[in-house]
Amino acid sequence: MNHHKRNSVDKGAELKENRNRPPGGDLAGARREPSGVAFAAWALGVVALGAVLRFVLITRYEIWLDEAYCFTVAARSIPGIIGALRLDNGPPLYYILLHFWMRLFGESPLALRSLSALFSLGSVAVILSWRTPWLTRRQRLLAGLVLSITPLALYYAQEARMYSPVTFFCLVSIVYLERALRRGGGRSWCLFALFTALSLYTSYIAIFLVPLGYVVLAAALSGGLDRKVFLRRLALLFSAHVVAAVLFAPWLGIFLHQPRAEAIQWIRRLPNRSNAAVMSLESLSVMSVGGAKYPAYLRQLRMDDARFDATVREIELGRETRPLVRLLARVSPNVACTLGVLLTLALLAVALLRPAGEFPVRTFLVAWMLLPIVVPLVLSLQQPMYLVGRYEITALGAMAILTGIALGRLSVAARTLALVSAVLLAFYSWGWAQVFPSTGMQPARGAYIQEIAAEGDVVLAEAFEYAPIYCYMGAARARVGFVTYPRDTVNHSAWIDYERWLKPVLDGEAPRIELYTEARLTIEEVLGRVAPGGKVIVVRPRPPLPLPPWAAVMEGPLIAAIEDVSPEKLALARDLSKPHLRIIVYRRMHQEPSASP
Repeated sequence: MNHHKRNSVDKGAELKENRNRPPGGDLAGARREPSGVAFAAWALGVVALGAVLRFVLITRYEIWLDEAYCFTVAARSIPGIIGALRLDNGPPLYYILLHFWMRLFGESPLALRSLSALFSLGSVAVILSWRTPWLTRRQRLLAGLVLSITPLALYYAQEARMYSPVTFFCLVSIVYLERALRRGGGRSWCLFALFTALSLYTSYIAIFLVPLGYVVLAAALSGGLDRKVFLRRLALLFSAHVVAAVLFAPWLGIFLHQPRAEAIQWIRRLPNRSNAAVMSLESLSVMSVGGAKYPAYLRQLRMDDARFDATVREIELGRETRPLVRLLARVSPNVACTLGVLLTLALLAVALLRPAGEFPVRTFLVAWMLLPIVVPLVLSLQQPMYLVGRYEITALGAMAILTGIALGRLSVAARTLALVSAVLLAFYSWGWAQVFPSTGMQPARGAYIQEIAAEGDVVLAEAFEYAPIYCYMGAARARVGFVTYPRDTVNHSAWIDYERWLKPVLDGEAPRIELYTEARLTIEEVLGRVAPGGKVIVVRPRPPLPLPPWAAVMEGPLIAAIEDVSPEKLALARDLSKPHLRIIVYRRMHQEPSASP
């Protein structure tokens, strides 16, 4: 009897062990796993590779508009940061972290971007250190390797914005969520609540992952989870979200009154806004291990057919082109992206081939990967808000883990082939990003203004030029005044009231007279702020490739308004103007003598 009972216990234990076996199945289980020392050595190598890829060429491109806006906010005091964000649509944690980071390491592009690079590298380390029954050591190594070379992760690692930090906080919260759902424990639930709150304080896109735990519990219940256990874990999950909401409550008053419409006005102008299928495929492309087409709004890194065709024409005309460009131009971006998507789909199919035990791993990973895409896509049906290349960032961990699981299941030959293909595709995408021209105009303009600006001078910046110039002006910021055109741009240097200033003109609904009137009012404000003899330094839009429609619309009325000012009030200083930097300098003349009665 006792012998039978012991056999029954052993059989139950064996069944439980088999059900919790990592999803590599028999093929993966048959291979020897790396020893602890070997795993540590390989993990250090993966982290080192990730560090090299994140810090090499991190300063190649100048600080662009959105990064510069983050700088203008983080450069303020803590109360100033909170006040500025009342006019924004974002939470404060990243700006506060950047504020103290800048105090320690300065304002250089390397200093600003290194915070994001370290958070991105931290995400790789989290994947490598995630100990769970359904991930083998080999699969963790492969998943960490995939995340370390994923092009979209590398892009955001080299951008001074909140997307790498929110990815890190979301990843850590999901690690503790999985641990809490699988085996319980008050510590796991508390840490899950804490990092959920930190994620929301970093970026509101973290809210798209809130349903993840409920989806996993529903899958576990349908898979045979005891109802009492289900209800207990559901109550704990809901309680953890309540705790996270309480932690977020101090910010809730500001959140509810932050502008919404202004934050998404520009999204409506992006192509393929009404085609959810196209956007979904593009999202899969940018999440893949290679071949990502960088969306145009990401620092103008357009890797599309137009740019590719222009590059090929340059080569055919015999113009000097770097060897890397010639190499990349042999493969169309459409071909590379298609191969990347196909490789990703094949690996996902391998990863999802078998169930993985009591914990619903497949549902967990697929829901984690899809929620940041599906939720905003559904919300976009009412009001356009979806952006390819942004919301996917919090799902990169799931994609990397699924890819690592699949690679761990393959034979050595198949895994080697898949890894080589992934690396080549990632190199293709990374290479296109690095060969994009870097003009260096903003640093040059900032340095020149520092050279000529004197106490009491005024910098007049057109539209989106204010934040980048402010970022690169250094100590000169303290001795000059700033006026923007339109004037309300200074309230939020990365936004422009599109509905008011641009849409009527671009859509042919109204002439430019309102813009000209605003330009005249802007000049009057400038004249009232600069003393006689002082300089008015006009920073005009620099021409990207090509000049965007908004720049062409905005520029004409301001120049016309300046030319209409009497030379006795404002005179062109040709010796100080730098047309190649798109800087025009005027002298504020002495007041004209009042007319005789």
